[in-house]
Amino acid sequence: MQIELPYPHKALWPNGRSHWAAKGRETKKHRQWAHAALLAAVPPAFKHDGSPLRLRATFFAKPRGPEPDKDNASASLKAYQDGIAQALGMDDRTFGQPIVHIAGRDPLGRVVIEVEPA
Repeated sequence: MQIELPYPHKALWPNGRSHWAAKGRETKKHRQWAHAALLAAVPPAFKHDGSPLRLRATFFAKPRGPEPDKDNASASLKAYQDGIAQALGMDDRTFGQPIVHIAGRDPLGRVVIEVEPA
């Protein structure tokens, strides 16, 4: 399964240093986006069998600003990971460490996430 999501807001990055309320709003919004995107990508009859899954995330950075490093990019995926786990009806502990690729720049910035068997 593959979904495309917006580039994570700066409040969700470990070095973002935003106010806790702003981070909470962004976390909720990003979790809902991932949940809705995965539900749209999964067939209606799909039911997760409990097997371990892995996330493979490809980051396309915004046109300006620094390109992310893999550690910070992985940490910024937490809200997306929670939304995906919720859509699959599973605990997000099943995912393990996501595989992160940095693929250059995009006019708006985006993240392509693939959910695959571990």
